[in-house]
Amino acid sequence: MLTRRRLLASAAVAAGGAAAGFGIDRALSGGGTASAAHVGSQPAGLPLRQHAWTATLKQDEHGNALPPRFDRLLFFEVRGRATPAHARTLEAALRTIERRYPWGPSGLLFTAGWGPRYFERTLSIDSPIPKARALSDFELPSVDAYDLCLHLACDDQERLREVEAALVNGAALPGADGELALSEALRWRETRTGFVGAGLPAAHQQTGGIPPGGPVSEQAPLFMGFKSALKRNQATEDDVTIRSGPFAEGTTMQASYMQLRLEDWYRHLDERERVARMYAPQVSPAEARRFTTDAKSDPEGFGEAVSRYGVVGHSQATARARRDGRPLILRRDFNTVDGGGAGLHFVSIQRTIEDFVKTRNAMNAAGAQLRNPSITDTVNNGVNEFIFVLKRGNYILPPRPLRSFPLLPGREAALS
Repeated sequence: MLTRRRLLASAAVAAGGAAAGFGIDRALSGGGTASAAHVGSQPAGLPLRQHAWTATLKQDEHGNALPPRFDRLLFFEVRGRATPAHARTLEAALRTIERRYPWGPSGLLFTAGWGPRYFERTLSIDSPIPKARALSDFELPSVDAYDLCLHLACDDQERLREVEAALVNGAALPGADGELALSEALRWRETRTGFVGAGLPAAHQQTGGIPPGGPVSEQAPLFMGFKSALKRNQATEDDVTIRSGPFAEGTTMQASYMQLRLEDWYRHLDERERVARMYAPQVSPAEARRFTTDAKSDPEGFGEAVSRYGVVGHSQATARARRDGRPLILRRDFNTVDGGGAGLHFVSIQRTIEDFVKTRNAMNAAGAQLRNPSITDTVNNGVNEFIFVLKRGNYILPPRPLRSFPLLPGREAALS
């Protein structure tokens, strides 16, 4: 078990050259040492946990939390040799945002997550989380090697654009009373965008990977047409919170970028067949439409699904990975049309990355094909045939007081 004493004892800030950016250059400023930004005050009452979002969310008529309608993932590398001034620059920006917007989807929600590269390259210590990797024989993702991921979410898409422009380019943020530009401390590398909620997938369905004819209904919160946030199919924030050690009251996050190919999903499968693959073959479309707080796809019926129906349901397979009868992960995923095609940014938080791995492995339904040859790794096996993992990265979300350059020597004094 990693302890704060052990990590701090071994921490040494390493020099790090910054790799060249890719894609569209947002004209970040050149190198140099981060300035001593004015940190400023923090609003009272903010939760200790960065990931404490649920209490701020609206609910549907059944008590299911409704996620923020728009999301952005901003990825950064540490610029040059990290110093306490880097931590001041980042913390000053995050506190400015907290003063500008109330904590919630009507204002702004965000988390700062740190990848293995930050701990190993910047601090020269062992990472508290493993590097991401492929988790099946039929995926070959590019593994992200970023230092920092900022996840921004709210109900106002334009607000996310403005906050990104302020953080990345130093643009003025209307109503803000402090510094936001991160370029002296962090080099921006990539942005991923998206949406979730009734009406939004339908409005974006004229894109690659979705057949013409408007198959995505106005009621669907996601491109595949089904709900993913029923509360009994989600871990709670308490479930996913780290309980002890240097990151107690934090959590871990993984972010996978998946391409969706839904031509066959809508053209060649009828509603019953889609329900069978999303939930379980024992579930009827009428039952699926009546789901309120639980997508009842009993994992106890997994054997029957394999032997009798020759089809494995996605929810049925993943429900086999549980702790005390509850899911291991809390999904905060959202659809996207990044790159000109339908996709899914699958963001999940969990107590350990191993909890995500267990859930993802359960989704593979390994061994089902040995019991019924009509099932393969992808064919008749949940939604595996329709999703293709392009990128994946793992991060740790410290508690709020440690979110800016965690474990960097001298950061506490610089932020006091």
